[in-house]
Amino acid sequence: MRMMRYCFMLLTLLQALALQAQTDDGASAQLAGMGFENVRVKADGGVVYAAFEDPTYRGTYRGFGVVLEQLAQHYAAKDSFEVVVLDTKIPRVCVHARRDGGNWQLAVDYEVAEVMAALGKTEERASSFGKIDITFHPKVSIDNHRLDVLCEYAVTIAPSIETTLWRGGRITLQPMIPVAYGNLKPGNTLKYVRIGIADIEQEFATGGRWSLKAAAGMLHSNFTGVHAEAAYQLTRALGLKLRVGCVGEAYVDNGGYHFETPDRLTILAKADYYERLSRLQVQLTAGRFAYGDFGGRIDVTRHFGDYAVGLFGVLTGGEHNAGFHFAIPVMGKRQKRNGAVRLRLPEYFSWEYSMVSYYKYAEENMGREYTTRADENRSARYFQAEYIRQNLQKYLAGDVK
Repeated sequence: MRMMRYCFMLLTLLQALALQAQTDDGASAQLAGMGFENVRVKADGGVVYAAFEDPTYRGTYRGFGVVLEQLAQHYAAKDSFEVVVLDTKIPRVCVHARRDGGNWQLAVDYEVAEVMAALGKTEERASSFGKIDITFHPKVSIDNHRLDVLCEYAVTIAPSIETTLWRGGRITLQPMIPVAYGNLKPGNTLKYVRIGIADIEQEFATGGRWSLKAAAGMLHSNFTGVHAEAAYQLTRALGLKLRVGCVGEAYVDNGGYHFETPDRLTILAKADYYERLSRLQVQLTAGRFAYGDFGGRIDVTRHFGDYAVGLFGVLTGGEHNAGFHFAIPVMGKRQKRNGAVRLRLPEYFSWEYSMVSYYKYAEENMGREYTTRADENRSARYFQAEYIRQNLQKYLAGDVK
């Protein structure tokens, strides 16, 4: 009799495990079908663990909201969810969510190790490896420093071709193709077809609070060389970063491309603080800029959900400058990737107006930096924990879509 009881208990346990595995697989398949990539889901006890990469939904919080809603449907009897978002398969941010009736209680931080360990060797669905995004970035330049014309202008289409072939790596190629321009002086590079970015970027850290990456190739804009940066998230609100590069100018004119020896050393220290009550992002930058001038810059940006609008001021090499910038949504809230190649618009259009466009500051290219990715702005891939928590709470409450 006792043997039969043990056999019955074993069969019940195996049946429960098989049912749980089926539920986990069904949740992963559902999320993969909705456009998420590198999806892993596992329930253990009363907790559901998940990791995903989001190439589909705009912003860094909307994907979390969709994932939590789907997991809540698949695991109706569970009320605790630990979810990590990935970028090039590197864990970035963790959402700790508890469901209390119809309400959600959220905490967001950078402690991703526990979730990734719990997922272990859980089967992954919808790998991002080898998939290609071709994103058509619009570039607009308006320069009004001349007295003989109202302004110089140029409109450029810059399709970026991006793919990930291994964990933490990204290859980017972005040609710059002018489609309209006027009043440009002879030799102005804006009138020529040129390369904006052609580089390889690799992250070496395991994610969470630490980030350590390097890039090499042609960097935006008009530089070639190598770049490295290390970042640490000191608190949920404050992040620190050190950027070091050795670059040379690369430009095109009627005689073709010209490449200088990469011998300009750039060293910039950055602090990034997000104030949750005002939703202000304050960034301080100090060090040696790309053309050798020493100075500092402050940016104050207000985040309105998917929108970011801010002011900046620069003091470098004894000269000063100021202006404003913004990042506004371009695409809809969802752009699913079907197949290995996707044609798309960028999530955001970003632009910066600089007050000083003449004299020493402009002529000597003071206060200049470079970027290693085509979509760098203050909204795309903004994995700031408190920003995500605030907007995710609104999404789950139905206040934003």
